[in-house]
Amino acid sequence: MDPSQPIPEAISHRQLAHLLRSAAAEPAAIAEPGAELAGGEPNRELEALLNAYGQLSVQLLRAFEGAGDELGRGRTPRQLMAMGALRAHAHMALQALAASQA
Repeated sequence: MDPSQPIPEAISHRQLAHLLRSAAAEPAAIAEPGAELAGGEPNRELEALLNAYGQLSVQLLRAFEGAGDELGRGRTPRQLMAMGALRAHAHMALQALAASQA
């Protein structure tokens, strides 16, 4: 993908598969967790924030599961769709966090 082109609003599965096939191999990890950033500061603060974000996301997803039918009471269909999107994004964020720490 050309960096000068704007990011598309959507991408087809075929286009995504093509990008995956044409992507360069992933380089080896440059820094281990807790390593120093380019500015020389320890990466501990970022790691702590990422861990806190992961824990909070897990708590949020458990609350969604425990809410059951109460989640929909007093909410419009648009609000319910937004809550569903939030739940989906929390799941994806946890997957991304796990992949970034692997």
